[in-house]
Amino acid sequence: MRFVTHFNSYLKLLSLSLAAALCFFPSLNCYAEGDTKPTIKIFVTVDWEGWSLDDENIEVMQAFRKQYPHIPMMQLLNPVYLLRPGANIALETEKIRATFLPADSMGLHVHGWKSLLDACEVPYQHSPTFAAQSEGCEAGDCGYAVSLEYAYSAQDLTKLIACSANLLVEQGFARPRYFRAGGWQLGPKLARALEANQFVFDSSRTDANLLTTKWAENSGLAQMVKALHPDPSVLDEPYQLTASVTEYPNNGSLADYTNTQQLVKIFNTLIAHNKQVLVLGFHQETAFSYLKHLQDAIPLFEQIAREQGITIAWVSH
Repeated sequence: MRFVTHFNSYLKLLSLSLAAALCFFPSLNCYAEGDTKPTIKIFVTVDWEGWSLDDENIEVMQAFRKQYPHIPMMQLLNPVYLLRPGANIALETEKIRATFLPADSMGLHVHGWKSLLDACEVPYQHSPTFAAQSEGCEAGDCGYAVSLEYAYSAQDLTKLIACSANLLVEQGFARPRYFRAGGWQLGPKLARALEANQFVFDSSRTDANLLTTKWAENSGLAQMVKALHPDPSVLDEPYQLTASVTEYPNNGSLADYTNTQQLVKIFNTLIAHNKQVLVLGFHQETAFSYLKHLQDAIPLFEQIAREQGITIAWVSH
């Protein structure tokens, strides 16, 4: 009898050891003892572009938050709104904060706006750009489509990222540790700048093929994204970008480029391949037009998860 007891204990210990060993492989779902459901983490991100803070977009975001209060967001903020001449800082700060919930995380989103470069004392570069339109500054601000990675040196990018983060803090927001480059324009120079500024999370890798609903395949944006992020896939998983920065690919793109059916297809594809992370989102500036794509996909995600015995973890960091 004692032998049987010891043997059973040995088998239990062996099975636990094997399970622990298997968890070192990131492609496998691993669960705590007693947990029987696989889990997929979903990040909902918001790119604050720096164009405008129109009431219609803010109101649509507020309605979304009321409909889905259990979903936190990664708010990728841009300091440029409060830099421009004539900005009503109190009012515009209030607008931004009106879209927040307590569980949200604060990150940084940078485009090459001249007003931001000037504020950070980094010499403005007007090219290369990922858009065909002129980046002339004759009327108002400019530089939105200038590629950070291709237009600036590593030294200038390090200074720009440090300054942009400090500006957000001065504006009353939390110091950002999460990042997405404008136009997904991240390469080795910008990655080094993030590391130098103690960022821990980047989400600038995406599949250019997901952008072709709005951008031609031969457009500057599509071609630059392809060059910066070769061999992309919706199946991309988190990996070490640098020694201290983890890349969380924007594998679900943004709602401007993906309709509800496409988002559901991406979700099903990830589930079918036993993937554990989905990063999607939308732009603040176009929430009125496109947030509904994500809004309508969420109950479908949750229905699919229930039917397949999968737990969705809505996370913001």
